Amino acid sequence: MLKKMRTFLFFSIIVGISIISVSCNNRSHKENEYETISITPSNKQLPMSQFIGQIEYIKLTTPKGMALGNIEKVIVHDDLFFVRHGSSNPSVSVFNSEGEFQYNIGKQGRGPGEYVALNDFNIDRTQKTVIIMDLMLQKMHFYNLDGAYVRSDALPIHALKFSSLKNGDYIFWVGNLYNEVMNKNETTLWNLYVVNPDLSIKEKHLEVTKEFMSVMNGSLPSSLSPCEDGVNIYAPLSNYIYHYNDRGEFSTKYYLDFGSLNCNFLSELHQYKGIKSSFAFNLRKTGATYYPNQLFEFKKYLYFTFISNDDMYSVYYDKENKSSHVTLGYPVDDINGAIFGRAVASTRNSLITVIEPVRLMDDNNNVPEKLQHLNLTPNSNPVLAKYTMR
Repeated sequence: MLKKMRTFLFFSIIVGISIISVSCNNRSHKENEYETISITPSNKQLPMSQFIGQIEYIKLTTPKGMALGNIEKVIVHDDLFFVRHGSSNPSVSVFNSEGEFQYNIGKQGRGPGEYVALNDFNIDRTQKTVIIMDLMLQKMHFYNLDGAYVRSDALPIHALKFSSLKNGDYIFWVGNLYNEVMNKNETTLWNLYVVNPDLSIKEKHLEVTKEFMSVMNGSLPSSLSPCEDGVNIYAPLSNYIYHYNDRGEFSTKYYLDFGSLNCNFLSELHQYKGIKSSFAFNLRKTGATYYPNQLFEFKKYLYFTFISNDDMYSVYYDKENKSSHVTLGYPVDDINGAIFGRAVASTRNSLITVIEPVRLMDDNNNVPEKLQHLNLTPNSNPVLAKYTMR
């Protein structure tokens, strides 16, 4: 599937994955003892009220004729929601705290300020700019927070995702985006690049072995998730979670231990008869237990999901008490007027999920009673649910 570099450009929905064997070539790698999180699949119901204290729904409204596609990423900044939506024709749209549409950031095209492929976007809070990564044009497009175009620079790394740090640096996540033809002369490949504000390469981390070259995984949200003191880096085909802090230190932060259910990804790959690029997509069919790249960190908790025997489980990990709370599917919505959606973002103390009305309708096109106050129809835009953590 990924035999030529041009093919890579169309995988904007693919989130990078990492590998079992990792290493680092930089002195900023902080030698540390990571925390092990023990997890066992459970059918026990997990009430939301145990971890969530308050819920706010933001019904997104748009002008007539403007429809929102599938929401893949949300960033909250200055009480504004920056929303990446749509798969075939993606856009970044900005909404106020009431969910009212304000403006778009850029548009598709080949002129100044336009992008061909919106593979990822981020906000540089230091420079107060919105940045769109365009793999098709190999560009980084910069806009002011009000949507005004600023400039376009050459993309330093052919990557899948990127994030910004408080010191102005950027982190690029390659996600095994290599193949044996285009990279045959390279002796060492890396999944993580730290880049200076001028987009020159500063550091490289997480070495890619030849066996895992081009083995990728489709999952959202991003493999790079900002937290209070830096960025967490997730490796779906590994049980490790890494961290790069604002002081420039790279470390292993957590290890997700499923005990006897831990998957030997290398062994599974050796047994797989299909092409390598489809291995991760087919892993779920084997009944394997693995972490599919959806984790958010707060002061007291981690929230993440994992797959086991083709079922999805949710986990709230209590960082203070070192305890994992696991439930099949999503947590039970035991709070009045609440329903748990698909997590796409977080703030310092809130988890943000997407509720898609069309998926909630019964045979008579009625939504659950708990959401009837939102006056939703099958054609309504998605709703953001903001859960404030206890």
